[in-house]
Amino acid sequence: MPEDLISSTIVDDFLALPDLENRLVVVGTVLYPGPVGIGVVGLGAIIGTGAQGATVLMALAWGTGGLIAGLLTRDILGGILAALFAVVLGAFLTWMLVFVIQTPDFTQLFSGPSLVLLESILYGSLYPSIAAVIGGILGGGITRER
Repeated sequence: MPEDLISSTIVDDFLALPDLENRLVVVGTVLYPGPVGIGVVGLGAIIGTGAQGATVLMALAWGTGGLIAGLLTRDILGGILAALFAVVLGAFLTWMLVFVIQTPDFTQLFSGPSLVLLESILYGSLYPSIAAVIGGILGGGITRER
């Protein structure tokens, strides 16, 4: 992949991990980057691997996902809502994946470190939401009833 699309250090982090769960966590850091300048630490910085900020690949992935959501709903509002639902559902699933990998005790689900992970992932869903909404508007606008 070109360096402009995604950093080679992220690809190296992905390839260095032997098991699928940790590779999915690296993908989660790419899909839910921490916003820069707000003072919130992103998921990649908390875990110590993966993306530390937004990448072009994240924008392409969520923009395409929003476009497909808009195409399938055949409505602008439906495309926006479907794209936002996908971003938020993915954020919660990524939080659960990171939690299960880091802590085998499910009684710690609503403990401090787990909620810090949730906060970083939800803050990290800001940029994906923007990209998915733009894709949802385009997809819904293309296929809407006239």
